[in-house]
Amino acid sequence: MPPPSDSVPRTPDRRSSSSALFGAFRNLTGGILKSSTPPTASLSSVTGTPAHTPSIRSDQRPESIAGVAAASPDANVKTPDSDVAVDFGKAHGKVHGGPPELETLVQQLHPSTLLAERVRVVDKICAILNEYPVRNVLPLWDAGSDLLAKHQPLEAVQAGFTLLKSCTALDHLTPLERNVFFKAAALRDDEHFDLRLQVMVSLTQDGRNIEAFEPLLASFVLAALEPCFKQSREARKSHAKTSVDQLAQEGQPRKSQGKTSVDPLGQDSKTIARMFQYAINVTKFNSKIFCEDDLEVLLASVMRICEKTDQRRDIEYSIKLFDTIITYVYVPPSSLQPCLEVLCAVHRLKGLKDQTWNTLSNLFKSHVGQAAVSALLRTLRKGPLQESFRDNKLRGSIDILEKLLLEDGQNGLPQVPVSLLVPALKSSILLENQGQEEYVLGLVEKILAEEKLRSLLLSEADWTDLIHIIRICAEREDRRKAPKEKPACAETLSTAGSAALAHGDSSNASVVSATEDQDANSVINVAKSTRPRRSRRTSSDTFSNILISLDAISHEMDYYKKAFVMELFMHLATRLSDSTAENMMTFHVDEGYFQPSTEDFLESCAGLVYGIIADETRPRSLRIKSIRVLRNTYTTIDGLRPDDEVQRCAALLLDTIEMEEDVIVLHELVDFAVEVADRASYAAFPQTISLLKKRLEHSRDIYSPPPTISPPWMPTSPATVDQPLGSPCNVITTAFVRLFTRSVTKSARKTLCLYDMLREIVGSEACESDARLTAMKLLFRLRAESNHSLTVSASSEGESIAGVLHRTTETAVVSDKMDEAGPVESGRPDDYTSWRDQRKVSGGSPHSSLNRHTGRNNNGTSRVSKPISPLWMYPGPKGLPEEPSPIPSRVVYAHIDAAEYPLSDDLLDLQVTLWLELVISLLQKAPDWEIYSYVLVHLGPQLSNQALVRSCVPQLKMLRSVVCEQIRNSTFYEPPSVTLLKKADVAVCLFHILTVLISYHDYYEKSEEDELVKVFLHGIGSWDRTAKWCIHALTVCCHEMPLSVSKSLDNIIQKMSQIITKPSTAIHILEFLTSMARMPELYKNFRVDEFKMVFGVSFRYLQHVRDQRERANVATSSQGGNRTLRQSGYGRDLVTHGEHTSARSSRAAVDDVPQYVYSLAYHVITFWFMCLKMEDRAKQIPWITENLRYTDSTGRQVMEEQGQVLVDLMNMVAYSDRDETVYDPNFAKESDGQQWTRTWIVGHSLLTIRTAARTGMSIVTSRRPCGTRYHALHPLLAPPPAHQVPLTTGLAAEAFHTSSYVGILPEDIFQTYYAPLGLADPPVLLPDDEATRRAITLFDHNATVDGHKVGVIYIGEGQTQERDILNNDIGSSAYTSFLNDLGTLVKLKDAKCNTGGLDIRGDNDGEFTFCWRDRCIELVFHIPTMMPTNADDESTYWNKKKHIGNDYVNIIFNDSGLPYNFDTFPSAFNYVYIVITPESRASFVDRRLDADPDGKTRYFKVQVIPKPGFPDISPAAEPKIISGKHLAAYCRLIAINACVFSQVWSKREGGEAVSSWRNRLREINRLRARYGAGGSNSALAPAGSHNVAVGAGTVGLGAERAKNESSSAFKRTSIATYVSEGSRSSVTNGSQHDVAL
Repeated sequence: MPPPSDSVPRTPDRRSSSSALFGAFRNLTGGILKSSTPPTASLSSVTGTPAHTPSIRSDQRPESIAGVAAASPDANVKTPDSDVAVDFGKAHGKVHGGPPELETLVQQLHPSTLLAERVRVVDKICAILNEYPVRNVLPLWDAGSDLLAKHQPLEAVQAGFTLLKSCTALDHLTPLERNVFFKAAALRDDEHFDLRLQVMVSLTQDGRNIEAFEPLLASFVLAALEPCFKQSREARKSHAKTSVDQLAQEGQPRKSQGKTSVDPLGQDSKTIARMFQYAINVTKFNSKIFCEDDLEVLLASVMRICEKTDQRRDIEYSIKLFDTIITYVYVPPSSLQPCLEVLCAVHRLKGLKDQTWNTLSNLFKSHVGQAAVSALLRTLRKGPLQESFRDNKLRGSIDILEKLLLEDGQNGLPQVPVSLLVPALKSSILLENQGQEEYVLGLVEKILAEEKLRSLLLSEADWTDLIHIIRICAEREDRRKAPKEKPACAETLSTAGSAALAHGDSSNASVVSATEDQDANSVINVAKSTRPRRSRRTSSDTFSNILISLDAISHEMDYYKKAFVMELFMHLATRLSDSTAENMMTFHVDEGYFQPSTEDFLESCAGLVYGIIADETRPRSLRIKSIRVLRNTYTTIDGLRPDDEVQRCAALLLDTIEMEEDVIVLHELVDFAVEVADRASYAAFPQTISLLKKRLEHSRDIYSPPPTISPPWMPTSPATVDQPLGSPCNVITTAFVRLFTRSVTKSARKTLCLYDMLREIVGSEACESDARLTAMKLLFRLRAESNHSLTVSASSEGESIAGVLHRTTETAVVSDKMDEAGPVESGRPDDYTSWRDQRKVSGGSPHSSLNRHTGRNNNGTSRVSKPISPLWMYPGPKGLPEEPSPIPSRVVYAHIDAAEYPLSDDLLDLQVTLWLELVISLLQKAPDWEIYSYVLVHLGPQLSNQALVRSCVPQLKMLRSVVCEQIRNSTFYEPPSVTLLKKADVAVCLFHILTVLISYHDYYEKSEEDELVKVFLHGIGSWDRTAKWCIHALTVCCHEMPLSVSKSLDNIIQKMSQIITKPSTAIHILEFLTSMARMPELYKNFRVDEFKMVFGVSFRYLQHVRDQRERANVATSSQGGNRTLRQSGYGRDLVTHGEHTSARSSRAAVDDVPQYVYSLAYHVITFWFMCLKMEDRAKQIPWITENLRYTDSTGRQVMEEQGQVLVDLMNMVAYSDRDETVYDPNFAKESDGQQWTRTWIVGHSLLTIRTAARTGMSIVTSRRPCGTRYHALHPLLAPPPAHQVPLTTGLAAEAFHTSSYVGILPEDIFQTYYAPLGLADPPVLLPDDEATRRAITLFDHNATVDGHKVGVIYIGEGQTQERDILNNDIGSSAYTSFLNDLGTLVKLKDAKCNTGGLDIRGDNDGEFTFCWRDRCIELVFHIPTMMPTNADDESTYWNKKKHIGNDYVNIIFNDSGLPYNFDTFPSAFNYVYIVITPESRASFVDRRLDADPDGKTRYFKVQVIPKPGFPDISPAAEPKIISGKHLAAYCRLIAINACVFSQVWSKREGGEAVSSWRNRLREINRLRARYGAGGSNSALAPAGSHNVAVGAGTVGLGAERAKNESSSAFKRTSIATYVSEGSRSSVTNGSQHDVAL
């Protein structure tokens, strides 16, 4: 039966035992085994050996020897404590077997002998006992037993134990002797336990022979083991304290104290070791002496020793004793669990694992093996509930269970049921303990790592406990590592509360209730909490390994287990590996966990945000995929769930924007923010904008801008801008741009908010350059309709000006070419100014205070560094992130008259003034080159939209003042050296801005207009590259500000005369002069000297070209052969630095430019001569003629064909401007007689006289190169006097008075005006034959002016297709007004002018067209809207296409509102399009409601778009802004020059384009060559010699020389325009260059 309850052993105090065991663990794991010190004092109490009573428990055992005496069979035996001695001699006789002196020695041993003597006697007796087989030694012991009495000194006691040990060592002791000696050794004594133990070892032969005292030995072992340990431990402590005190007295440092010890195996340590070994031997060889109670007591003692000791050796002996008991006896059931717990704890100690495991293995292999497993599981389940339970036992138990699991029943070990293990592990972590949790997780990790164990785990039906273990451990670790201020997410709190309630812990119940009471918005706290900046997903992370293992077997799970695991994954998302996280997300998506159909979908979304999206260590692709999952969720719930829920869903993603650093992920998040903000009402809109703004401020905090401007003056963006998306700041700015393009047509208040934000970005130096550029790309694309409604242009403008700064594909600087180029030559001194000089501002400027920051960096060296990639190019990638709406805004306006239209919340005046002021500040103080260059290129195109800046007059005037002052003082910035640009390139851009500002001259004072002209004049001579742009600007000024140009015209001409040696400006100067010649108001106050200056400019250009030609001829002749000459020198000089021509056609264009320049020079002379006052013309002919002559390479003075026709023209107009005459076929009556006709070659003219022979009525036709004149002549014949004899005789006399009388012949009329008195070049009479008449007829078909045809095409609103455009039969009012100003309306039927191929018989090409003509040129305009149009008749379309497709030049009046595409009209002959576009787009209704429908006060953009490969030589290559009243005149001048050049261009591959004047001259020379050289047809004198030499008073050109000249490689055109020589065959129908399609 079980013992009574009060007999159950008491549980020892584990607080002290655990600390002792922990001390042992510390010493053992530290690798230093602290030895005990030798005892310095005896124990105060050593328990004696009680009598063995099997049923008595340890707490009932007596502690005196009385028990032994009472049980003794000999009642006469006295204890050593008694005064009564036993008379052994009488009872047992004498000692036997020893030498004779032994008896004497025994007598001397009597207590009456002196102690010193007795000690010597003991030594002698012991020597005899060791040598002789003495028997019956009880009398001997009786004589010396009193030596062990308590009152005896140490010397006596030691002698007594020596004697006792010698006696016990004798062989053949009787049971009585053994019993007596055992009792003597087991005697209660306060000291000398080690001596008694030696006696016991000797008596029992080290525990093997226990005869005669079997019942007593167990009690001795039980009573002696623990006191012996205590004695040893106290001795060590005492010795350690003594050592410390000695070191302190000696002054040694304390760090050496721990190293001071004596022999690690001191006497006490040896004693406890012998005691353990003795107990082991006794148990091993005499296990039957121990009953179950004894085993319980013995195991309890050993366990207490293990818990208290700090010595490795004590634990090792304890393990041996445990093993011995397990092997040779058994472990009582009541001791099984405590014993296992101690062994498990010991198993954790360093160096003892193998020994402990062997012992435990023996236990598990025994019959109680399965019970031991159950005991371990109970330890796990109940251990945390016991107040005194310690962690090491739990952890040790887990270690052992882990080993058993891994053994899996092999080697005779029991199996551990997984179904019982997991709940036990769950119970073991009921209380939070980091170490215990780590052990539990380690075991779970190993379970999942083993295939067999995984299979067992998969077979389990319930995984609740396993999931709970993983989840609760993770949550506890997160709480421990999280900052105190970190807000707890809702799901974490909820989970913790559930766990607390499940285990009866009410301490967290309040947490649960608090969570339930929280506002619903608490679910998004997870997104606002501290972001997981460091990944915990490492190979050494237990959680990660567990989760990876679970993911690996998830495909083997059933649905419910997988769902449970995936839920765990969601809660522990931060710990998931990337692949596991992706699998988890895929599962949740597939099962709809992120959809509103799931109750807690927002918590799932929050987990995804915190675990994946907010973790920047995750792969970018995974994070983006997660973002898109949540975006789908948001899209799904938007409109289905309550607004607050939708907002919380959006906030999960939006709140992560602020701290996101990955640009691509940030882009995805910001893209979502754009969608949210776009859908949001204005009330919610600022919240999203605020989040984006915070991220912008975060970027500003990270980014520290460089100093204001420091060399090199380069972009301020970090290296991240190399990415396609640029910097994080740029990503945010892009979002603002996208929102602006969406909001501008819908919400005025949203637009205003975004407008302010974008301006702030542009003006902030804390933002990266790429972000500022992104904002500028939008703001510079702002445009306004004619009604001031705001639009965003889809395309950028200013390609040509961008090319100046190398910002186009064709002009971009290539780094490898720069490397080959080496050092770059330094510019002119005036191109560079010091930094200090740049900051100087003219004190007289009214805006000098605004320019005080203007400056640039100074490049101190001419060598440049390697270029970097620019942040913007033209047109570059997509300019705006989203295509803006083509529909103008109806809520945002660039200008609103508040008096007429009061502003409301739904309408917005954008206040463009703020933007323009910001732009001005950027021009004055640019942060870097990228920003500055972008402003330079795009400001002009934006200013061309006058409707946009309608309310910005003060800012426009300020801008004009700032730019003028910067140019005048050269205080604008210089580009960085790496760009290979010069300061002049920046000046070009500034002049372009000023050119646009001309269109605002109505707002300027007269002095401001004058300043503009003077600044352009300044630019002509200051920089080579700016001259062309300034000349073009002055051309516009001639139309828009004629008074200011007239005021400075003499200076302009003088400046141009100073730069004529610069070939790059030749065409532009000459075109400017030809254009100005058609504006008499400009030069009405010119004096002769100014005219001579203009002529001088042309003469110097002519001479320059001649010099170039002569050099080319010399170079060609020196090379020999018949190689084709290439233009060099002058032609190549026309290409300025920075222009790139790669195509062969481009090189050919350059070759043809000198020919065009040469003809333009003659054109200038021609027109400006006709501009002279009548009284001055004749006076200038000799001077001009003299300058037209030049000396050729042979030394002869010659004059070219152009010069000859020019001299002819001057003589024709020297005395009259009325040069048009008409032939009268009815000049004579029939009665005037028969008509006779004769033709002479007189000089360079054909003189034809047709005379009525009877009366002499004549008509004289003078055919000259420059025109044909008709004169009627009526001789005033009078009857002869009466006294005069008859003039004739014979038959003639008879016919004198008849109608057939021939009285006057043409020769008579000719001789009337021509006296042949030794002329060197006499007139030549042409034969009156068919050939001559045919030649004269062909000559008359050569027009007296050059004719050109120009198409004028109207494009209606939104039209882009050719057929739709050509089917227009009407245009806008402005278009009609433009046509009326372009020319004169002419009826086509029977028209006498050159109609350019238009039908003049049947009105097939319309009834009317517009034409224009001056003294040199005639233009006919092909106008499709005036041609017959029938949508059902295909021929009308093709008829229009026929004319338009063959015109070299077409004027496009573009009212489509779209950019014009050159390929709209496919044709091989359309070289140039002059595109006219209203500065602001207007709808059909707006045009009808316009106060100025004819567009006279409106402005238009005019741009020349040439065919690819065609040179950009037009002054409108970059768009010019022209008012409607000057539009036609400006476009007509451009069209004339374009037609001239196009003819030259069309003949570039071969042949020669000659004018009609030169054609007429050549026909005359051809007739002279045929009939004048030695022929009989010379009139009155021999034929003269026709050569190029200039004779006295005559100018002639020999036929042979003319032939050679015409075949020369350098063929020149006329002063005006050019007509193909081959066109003479088709002049009959009036067309000079019709070409079939």
